[in-house]
Amino acid sequence: MRRVLAGLILVLGLGAACANNDELAIKQRSDEVVRGCRSFEEKVRALRQYVHEKMRLLNTNLDANKVYPLNTIQRLDSRLGGYCDQQADVFMHLAQKQGITTRMVWLYRQHPKNDDDSCHTIAEARDGARWVIVDPLLNLELKNKDGKMASRDDVTDDPDIIRRLPNFKELEHEAPCRFENEGWIEIYTNRNQSRVVWTLEGETN
Repeated sequence: MRRVLAGLILVLGLGAACANNDELAIKQRSDEVVRGCRSFEEKVRALRQYVHEKMRLLNTNLDANKVYPLNTIQRLDSRLGGYCDQQADVFMHLAQKQGITTRMVWLYRQHPKNDDDSCHTIAEARDGARWVIVDPLLNLELKNKDGKMASRDDVTDDPDIIRRLPNFKELEHEAPCRFENEGWIEIYTNRNQSRVVWTLEGETN
């Protein structure tokens, strides 16, 4: 019995050590990406762009199961790319290390019959009382009338925030089944057809 307990304690200890090493690696990578950034928006933008570049989905036949089991750093460095939900997840973990609270949101074009009907997944980062849009897959730079990062409420009130994007027409070519005929706007402005999947609180030093 003592040997069994000793073995169990050893396994648990090794598991905790590996988890701590993973968290340290994420923290180090996050710090590298935001070096020189001071404001909330600068950090969010730097992390969003980094994930977009490192996890760009080049192979549309990628099996999601080959990406999901990887931890955050492995996902970034695997060169496998990632889908929108995987990119949002990685962004959230990197942002957490900068004290930024985030949440994952599933967006729907129409009323979903089940969770698998979501059209797109984004992250949102909390800026005071506001939740601003973070879309690592398409790396959208959405600004409200005050020049700040836009929330979904901002986009709902002013859909031209999306129409004014320099690459708006290109979005339709990247994913025509979802975004043609301004479907992209419909997805983002559909207040009642979205679901907050989970929230990740920012860490405090």
